[in-house]
Amino acid sequence: MDLTTQFPRAGEEHLAGYPWLPRAIDKCRAYIAGTIGDYIFPCPIDMQMLTELNVTEDEFEEAVRNANSDEEVLANLGIPLVNTDPRVERWAQEFLENRRDSLRRQAEEEGRAQVGV
Repeated sequence: MDLTTQFPRAGEEHLAGYPWLPRAIDKCRAYIAGTIGDYIFPCPIDMQMLTELNVTEDEFEEAVRNANSDEEVLANLGIPLVNTDPRVERWAQEFLENRRDSLRRQAEEEGRAQVGV
């Protein structure tokens, strides 16, 4: 992942029921590779997501470092690929609702259509 030449996935994109998780994985991969560019890992939103996952920054970085795919990151963190926990769904809805404007701005800055918020 080279964030000096491409964008991370959209913050609205979900993985295992969690929005922002794919974006955090992309930013962490770029951070590890030294190609994070102007992005920040972990940013305050990354930290909110990690808190919800009950994972430290170091644990997340280690999980990403030792994975070749998103599925392996989830496995390393002990997160099921398909999450049916209604609490996660409620958290995801609140997370997206609270960031609606910033996600819209982010999509405009990155020159992409906003993913279903």
